[in-house]
Amino acid sequence: MSWAEPGWSAGDCRMHFQVQGTTLRVELAGATGTAQARLACWTRVSEQVQCSGAGAVLAVDRREGALAAPGEWRALLKDLDLAAFKNLPLAYVGSWPRVAQMEALNLSLLERGFRAQVFDDEAAAARWLRYGEHGRALRPG
Repeated sequence: MSWAEPGWSAGDCRMHFQVQGTTLRVELAGATGTAQARLACWTRVSEQVQCSGAGAVLAVDRREGALAAPGEWRALLKDLDLAAFKNLPLAYVGSWPRVAQMEALNLSLLERGFRAQVFDDEAAAARWLRYGEHGRALRPG
């Protein structure tokens, strides 16, 4: 089963959702935005995970600008209802130089018990979601 939801936006972040098999694919576009916009976007992703019954999340980040600082990510994770993500693998795809910044997010998610990896290639991220540790996940350090 596959479905797509029309675009959704919060502030300067635009999102498109599509279920591909058991994976919820989320494409983020626009600018990085404020802490409130980030919280609204990830709250929407959480809602879509629950509505779709997805078994995995593939987030493809095409936004421009710098990511939030590590402290801001920790605050976002604290404020966000993360129950929908707790048992799902989350593959986060970005482009350089953003991937280096996303490693802090990856570490924050891993510290909280999530199965998450950061990638610079969508195909590698999709392979990791299908086969676990296969593919080229970026490791911190």
